[in-house]
Amino acid sequence: MKKIALLVCLFVSTTLVSFAQMKKGAVTYDMNFSSDNPEMAMISSMMAGSKMTMYFTSGKSRSDVSMGMMGTSSTVSDQKAKKSVTLVDMMGTKYATETPLEENPAKPESQTVEITTETKEILGYTCTKALISSPESGVMTVWFTKDIQAFTSGQNYYNSSIPGLPLSISLSANGITIDMVATKVEKKVNKKLFSTKIPEGYEIKTAEELQQMGAGQ
Repeated sequence: MKKIALLVCLFVSTTLVSFAQMKKGAVTYDMNFSSDNPEMAMISSMMAGSKMTMYFTSGKSRSDVSMGMMGTSSTVSDQKAKKSVTLVDMMGTKYATETPLEENPAKPESQTVEITTETKEILGYTCTKALISSPESGVMTVWFTKDIQAFTSGQNYYNSSIPGLPLSISLSANGITIDMVATKVEKKVNKKLFSTKIPEGYEIKTAEELQQMGAGQ
C-alpha cells in the first residue's frame, strides 16, 4: 500500500498554464479522491479532507498538498534557478528530488486540448471549460479563468496549452478519480515560501528513483 500511496503522492505533487491580471497570490483547492477499486478506495478514504494551495509570484511558484492521513508534499519551482524541487513526507518517510525546469515544456504529441464555449462562475471569477485528452490519462476537465496570471512551470495539474489558471479540475489516473475546486483566492504571498533549499531529514532521490519506488513490486 505504501508504494501505491507514494505513486499517488508523486502524481499529486509533481501539468496548468499562462494567464492575465492577478500575478501574485495564492489559490487553495479542496481535493476529493474516489475509486471503484477496493484497495484504491481504502487509500482514497485515508485522503479525506485533502487540500492543495498554489502560491505564485513572478518567476516562482509553490504547491503544498495535504493528503489527509497519507502525508504531505510540496513542489517549489524557480525560473531563475531553472529548477524544481519536490519534497514528499509520507507515512513517516521523507524524500526530496530536484529536476531541471524547462523554459518551454513540450506538450505530449498524443495530447489534445479543446477549449469550449461553456462558462461558469467560481469564487466570482468567470471560468471557461477546457478538455485535455490523451490515451494515457483519459480526459481531464478544467475550468480556467484568464483573470489570474501565475507562473506554473514545473507544477502538476497546470498545462501550458490552457490560457488561464484553473479553478476546478477533474481527472482520473492510476485508478483514482480526483476532483479539485478552488475555495479561496488570496492576493498576497510570503516570498520566503519559494526557497528551493532541501531541509534536513529528507533523503535525496532522482525523479526516476521515486517513480520506480511508487510503481515497484
